Amino acid sequence: MRVEEFRRALDKRSASRGLEVVFHPPASTEALQALSERLGGPLPFQVELFWRAHDGLVVREPALSVLPCSQWVPVGGFVHFATFDGQHRLGFDTRSRNNADQWDIVHVDTGDCVTLTMASFWSNKVFAWVDKRRPIWESRGAVPPCGAS
Repeated sequence: MRVEEFRRALDKRSASRGLEVVFHPPASTEALQALSERLGGPLPFQVELFWRAHDGLVVREPALSVLPCSQWVPVGGFVHFATFDGQHRLGFDTRSRNNADQWDIVHVDTGDCVTLTMASFWSNKVFAWVDKRRPIWESRGAVPPCGAS
């Protein structure tokens, strides 16, 4: 799913089911450059693509907040960028890039791997939560740890 399709899919759910979604305006080139400098290197392509489309978003119920890039907070080796259900913080593991040249997306508090790519986050994980309320942050046992080959 392309990032433009992600927004259309959420807008469609908003129109048909009354899902309350607020998209922030796109992140500026300057904001993304400042973020890259703060994190010590270039952003993965899919991360930059997402924030160039919308600098965060909020779904009221079920609660989901994707933070504007200016509000990203380092937590250990991770950078918190989204909160599910008001309490489950997801972050990028910015210590290294995986085989997809992306940052792994992990549960900040447990280190459990959620997904390996930002595209999987926006095309799969967000909808698993919004549509089914599946707790995507929970370890699913058979899934190898992020970064494992």
